[in-house]
Amino acid sequence: MVARLVFVFLCLGSCGYLDSYGIVVAQEASEDSKPLVQKEMGDTDKPRIEGGSGKQQGGKNANQTMVQQWLRQMDKNKDQRIAWNESSGLMRKNFARVDSNSDGFLKINELAALAQRLVRNRGNRNRGNPRQRGNAANEVTDEQVRRSAGDQIACELNVPYREGHERWKLDLFRPVGEVDGLRPALVFVHGGGWIRGDKRKVLFLEQAIDSARRGYVCITVNYRLDASRVPCIKDVKCAVRWLRAHADDYQIDPQRIGAYGNSAGAHLVSMLGVSASNRELEGDGPFQDYSSQIQAVAASATPTRPMRRGEANPGLAAVAPITYVTKDAPPFLLFHEVSDRLVDIGHSDDFVKALTTAGATDVTYRRMTDGSGHAVFQKNRNAFQNEMASFFARTLRGKELARSAE
Repeated sequence: MVARLVFVFLCLGSCGYLDSYGIVVAQEASEDSKPLVQKEMGDTDKPRIEGGSGKQQGGKNANQTMVQQWLRQMDKNKDQRIAWNESSGLMRKNFARVDSNSDGFLKINELAALAQRLVRNRGNRNRGNPRQRGNAANEVTDEQVRRSAGDQIACELNVPYREGHERWKLDLFRPVGEVDGLRPALVFVHGGGWIRGDKRKVLFLEQAIDSARRGYVCITVNYRLDASRVPCIKDVKCAVRWLRAHADDYQIDPQRIGAYGNSAGAHLVSMLGVSASNRELEGDGPFQDYSSQIQAVAASATPTRPMRRGEANPGLAAVAPITYVTKDAPPFLLFHEVSDRLVDIGHSDDFVKALTTAGATDVTYRRMTDGSGHAVFQKNRNAFQNEMASFFARTLRGKELARSAE
């Protein structure tokens, strides 16, 4: 087989971005453009009920949560303040701004003032964009989804792919009526730093409906929100197994399943593509006789390396896609932009290098230089959606389209 490796460097203009306090970077007020909150690995498949599980906290509690998180991450000597040499990432870059009395330490009152500004700014952004307030599921009703889908798309909404947790649900979209033969399927996984987001985020909901109009059976998936990432991985794998277990019900070809995700969702679909060898990541969910392996991956702004707070962390290797790269990796279509400050471009650079070095034969990399940053897919949406449609048609429907052309 002739190796298919495509590198594209594109420049469509430039626009820098950094919020007024220099700590939270966001190209637009979207769930997928917020900072990734990370912690050490830890997991249980049992449902967890805890504060902050994907819901935004407000006021004093949110301020205290942010301050305590910063202290846990950076206060190495536990003196309840952060010295410059203890700081990291954007906190270090903007240390002088936060250090209001210029004494070389970020004390609790200075951190609290920073947290208050960030919470206030987040609220201002959300008031300007009603789609971003609260949980997206509260914004997009079943009726709105069905109205968007229209009469030619059958919708099955809030279908549980396992029992026992409110997040173990998916929405399914498929063309009305039966066809001769089997259909390919696509899985859409939302982002949000593994700690927020919903399957009805507009970016994914619209793509799922549009793809169903193209002849795919599509699901958008919710998963448990956990910064360790392990429950997230186990849940999306369970959703793929559910899809295969119900292939006969929806005329799905179980050997033609692809997936798309952005940011944290890109990480999760990449894990679907490469980590089938790690049985522990399958979790204890149902349908264990079915595979969670997918046959094509499209991903944008993808975290691929074992990183924590911008630094290498070997303890996260088990949840890093780059750990599992082999020559048998499925086709990948990757989008990333060089100015991304939330997920450094090196994640995709290194991942593509690892794939090609291992002998993977189908890798397409759109390495953008247009200043779109972490919002690379949103800012180039029309062009990328068209390319993604062509990618999935080639990798999942090639033989089917060839037969129809005869």
